[in-house]
Amino acid sequence: MTTLFRLEAVRVETTAGPVVYEFPADLTVLAGDTGVGKTSLLELVKYGFGGDGLIAPVVATHVSEVHLTVRVGASRLQLTRPISERGRGHVRVLDLITGEHLPDHAVGRAKVQRDGRLEPAISDLLMTALGMPTHLRAAALSASSSRPGSRITFNDVFRYLYVPQSAINQEVAGSGDSYYEPKRRAVFELLFGLTRPDILELRSRLNELNGEVAAAERVHETVQQFLADSNTESRFEAEPAQAAAAAEERAARRALNALRSELSEAVDRESQTLRDLLTTTERSLADARRLVTDLGRETRELVREHRRVEQDAARLDRMVSAGERLANIEFVVCPRCTQSLTKRAVPDGACRVCLQDDIVGNLPDGGYERGQLVEQLAELDRQLGVIDAQSTDADAAVGHREDLVASLTREIDERTADRVTPRLQAYADASSSLERARAQQQTLEQVLRQWDRADDLARAAATLASSRSAMETNIAGRVAELDTRRREVIGELSAEFQATVSAFGIPGGQAASISATTYLPMLDGRRFDQVSSAGGIATATQVAYWLSLITVATRRRDTLYPAFLLIDSPRLALNTAEDIAEQMYRRFVTQVTVLPGRIQFIVADNELPTSYGREFAELTFSYDRPTISTVEHPGPATVELLADPDPGA
Repeated sequence: MTTLFRLEAVRVETTAGPVVYEFPADLTVLAGDTGVGKTSLLELVKYGFGGDGLIAPVVATHVSEVHLTVRVGASRLQLTRPISERGRGHVRVLDLITGEHLPDHAVGRAKVQRDGRLEPAISDLLMTALGMPTHLRAAALSASSSRPGSRITFNDVFRYLYVPQSAINQEVAGSGDSYYEPKRRAVFELLFGLTRPDILELRSRLNELNGEVAAAERVHETVQQFLADSNTESRFEAEPAQAAAAAEERAARRALNALRSELSEAVDRESQTLRDLLTTTERSLADARRLVTDLGRETRELVREHRRVEQDAARLDRMVSAGERLANIEFVVCPRCTQSLTKRAVPDGACRVCLQDDIVGNLPDGGYERGQLVEQLAELDRQLGVIDAQSTDADAAVGHREDLVASLTREIDERTADRVTPRLQAYADASSSLERARAQQQTLEQVLRQWDRADDLARAAATLASSRSAMETNIAGRVAELDTRRREVIGELSAEFQATVSAFGIPGGQAASISATTYLPMLDGRRFDQVSSAGGIATATQVAYWLSLITVATRRRDTLYPAFLLIDSPRLALNTAEDIAEQMYRRFVTQVTVLPGRIQFIVADNELPTSYGREFAELTFSYDRPTISTVEHPGPATVELLADPDPGA
């Protein structure tokens, strides 16, 4: 049955206190001149549901938050959304049935908070209350589309519940936006049961599959183009060439094994003895060169020691000479404190300076130390002589062994040249053939891998294309299951729309219908927005369209369409078309009278039909009593309107 959806109350928190409006009646009209705030109030309702409502400057300045009391399906909720930039990203929710404060709900998609908890989305809450899935996407029906489509949210459903002033003479539920078209149609189909969630999911997956098929085909074409540009052999040419290269490698290996055997036979016992002697001689030559190096290092160390001992002997000679010179000096003053020494009594045989026994006649001459140094120098000279003799012998040994190595090398070369050299050339040729065969095989293996990749990509693309075809068949079958219902629903909508247009007396509306493909109103075979808007034709057509949708939905009782309509200024473009306005309001009253409690209309208008009685709840506003009554109205001359007061006129 048609989903229950009612707006029970709106409370606006302002700087001067709250403003509350209740909507207990099935039909409520907000009446007042242009600029008194009717549109601002309706946009606050949209904003409170988590939408992008137009916030008037007076609201941004004086309003802190908006509260909505709503009944959606079996739920009764209070939704609170702050106006400030900081707080507008979430909605506080109070369950009025249980009295429970639910977690704050995010505006937009669900968000992960800093503590790791998931902040649910207000859209998901309302969609669930309407009995609609929250994960569906509206995919474009184009065969070339590769996008899964954007997610269907409550804001998309609300386009079918709220007709803003800015759109009433221009578009139906966002029909003026070509990018939004797939979602508009998908929401209509969901509301009237012309599609199922599984079909929408399959269409999203089909578009993703389109992208995968296109990507696979592009990669396959790229590889094919690369193979063509690089003059790569075909698979039929590469496989025999690879087999030939493998055969060439095996033949080269056999030739190398045979040459190794012949080379071992070409080396006789005497040649082997000479090679062993050459090895021993080379090792002895290395030892001799190492000995020469060691002797040179020892010679340098002994020379440094000899020079040090000579310096010590020279220093000792200088000390003895200095002592002899100082002994013959008669000091008359102390060399330390410069006091006179001539007036002091000095005992016989004592030193005038230190008063100790005078030993000038028997000074030490350093004979012992000098003797030790002389012996060290003599020993160092002997060691240098021995090392010099050893160095001469080592140099001679090095020269002799170098000559022996050269002689042995020449003799070995002479003995093996005639027998080994030709085989070495054959060995080199066989090795070259082996490497060439290996390189050719690697190149051909790379070629075959490229062709294998191209074949794999072709198979993958074909598999994806086959899956896509199967999915298209599956979708077509599921859609066909709904063909009967589609014809019935569109037929009922067209018949109801034709009857409403006729009752309204819309000019040029001889043949009115609902398009079976776009679900938009048609007048005489043309879309409503392509018909002249003079005399409010587009506005009247829209009102007839929305009334027809609600009428059929409530009559069938098997749709998800909410029996709710929030419409802004339907008379604004009608000008003097009083008859159409009267018929429009008569239809509003008739609908709620026939189905009391099941439908709710909230209409904002600047002028009501003069000859029609007040058979509805009415909230009247003026510049003295604007919709936000706690804020003084600045007057009509300073009002900044949210929408064109006469759109399309």
